[in-house]
Amino acid sequence: MDRKTPELRPAINEYFKDPTPSANLFDNISSHATTDAKREEPAVCRIFQQIEKKTDIFDIINPPPDSNSHNNNPGFEVREAPFLNTGNDSVDPMSIFIHEYELSFVPAEDERRRFAWIPSSKTKMTLEKASQMNHALPRDMLTMPGVENVNFANKTYEGLVSYLGEAEAAPFKTKTIEEVTQDERGLKMLIEDSNYSEALNLTTRLLAMYGQGPGQTGYPSKHTKHSLQLWLTRFSLLVKICACKIAVKEAMAWDNLDRPDLYMQWYKELYGNKYGTLVPFSLRLILAELPQYATTSTNIYKKLFEVLSGVRKIILNLENNLAEDGRCVDLTTQDRNTSKLLWYSREARVIHSIINCALNQKDYKLAIQLLKDLIENPRLKYTIDHSRSLLSAMGRICLQVGDLKGHSYFLKSSRLKPQLLGTLGENKADYRELIDAALLAIAQNNYKEAYKHFENAYIIDSNKVMALNNMATCLFYEGQLNNAISLLEDAIQRFPELALNESLLSNIHCFYQFQNSASNKQRLLKYHIISKYKNSVTDITN
Repeated sequence: MDRKTPELRPAINEYFKDPTPSANLFDNISSHATTDAKREEPAVCRIFQQIEKKTDIFDIINPPPDSNSHNNNPGFEVREAPFLNTGNDSVDPMSIFIHEYELSFVPAEDERRRFAWIPSSKTKMTLEKASQMNHALPRDMLTMPGVENVNFANKTYEGLVSYLGEAEAAPFKTKTIEEVTQDERGLKMLIEDSNYSEALNLTTRLLAMYGQGPGQTGYPSKHTKHSLQLWLTRFSLLVKICACKIAVKEAMAWDNLDRPDLYMQWYKELYGNKYGTLVPFSLRLILAELPQYATTSTNIYKKLFEVLSGVRKIILNLENNLAEDGRCVDLTTQDRNTSKLLWYSREARVIHSIINCALNQKDYKLAIQLLKDLIENPRLKYTIDHSRSLLSAMGRICLQVGDLKGHSYFLKSSRLKPQLLGTLGENKADYRELIDAALLAIAQNNYKEAYKHFENAYIIDSNKVMALNNMATCLFYEGQLNNAISLLEDAIQRFPELALNESLLSNIHCFYQFQNSASNKQRLLKYHIISKYKNSVTDITN
């Protein structure tokens, strides 16, 4: 049951989405760490989560859509609850660029923990001689990035006016770069307004102030935590709008993020005697994921496994009573344990990213191997819901490759439910069981049974649009095209904020094409223009 939409994405990824606001799972294991552990590090992806109210359980970057690929079969959209309730639903997006998040009551320890990284032997030797080198590095040891000379245009509003009229299009008008302050505050406003193209144009202006603007690639410039956070924002936005070719090109200047000018030790005047990298961990991971989007990449996993290796070296140091970077530093037991939890969670985060990459490449053997290891050999003590999510994920991957033994993983997940709900809920199917049962029915081409399970999920779950979307898809495969269209049109009328998403609109697009009615073309164009507005994706209304 591959989901065939204009995206080149394995259908299994559609089974791991959450419409509710949730924190980044792997940097926020609040059930295992201190109550402040949820405030780990800023990441623009959290703004996306707060605005769009959805994220992947395998929460790293999804592959970009291919605007030239137009498939005509609707697909199932299955979202579920996040692994853990991190208690971070109320994170204020406005605080996203604040660097001094605290994990404990000692900010200096938090900074050491979050920005720790182990430099290579060559870089370490250079950093030890930094005071003698007077900030003079040979060119091959400098990081000299620059943005591409591209103006990102968003003509969505003009398109909406053309097809909907000014009055109906008015609510969809967004702020422009000239209507916000030319700083982080303005950048946050544009992102919160879903105007990612203009936000990218503003990152171009802001990075130019650091000597890293258009045409400045290959010229020396100074790096700070602030400039690196801007780059994280920019790369996140580039991936968000599927401009991955530009992202890959801009990433080349960063190499492996190990040059001396990316470490605090190189800037004594700014950071004193502090140790650590200037590179946010999220940026390190985004750059490691980019090769899978480049057609010329020969080893798409190389950088991801390098990051995983670096994380595991840090974990080994902590377990050997050393600091993260291997120095002999006296850490309190609580501080060491908190550091371990952070880096265990980051290890899981990287593994999930590799699993996503493997699924995108249809390397199911690797994905199953890594996920199985997470299930059987966890470093962290999972909550019941987290364990059930992992088991369901394994079952769904098995179904993706046509292996019906995935049903056994669903059963294992179901058996954990009584521990979560108590005896009162033991005999009543919950949301996860209903979705798992529906997927199993789909794998067996039993759309009528799947429809019943999605309908029951619709009754008990707040994400009504997802259930309605899947119910409509079941109706389509049952030959009830008009009923499927009516169901989705009704969903758009009743839940416009939730229904105007790429998955539902792609499905209704397919339904209209099969209906082949000239009267539907205007509606099709309207829905797709709004879809483009909502997601800032490339135009697919040809």
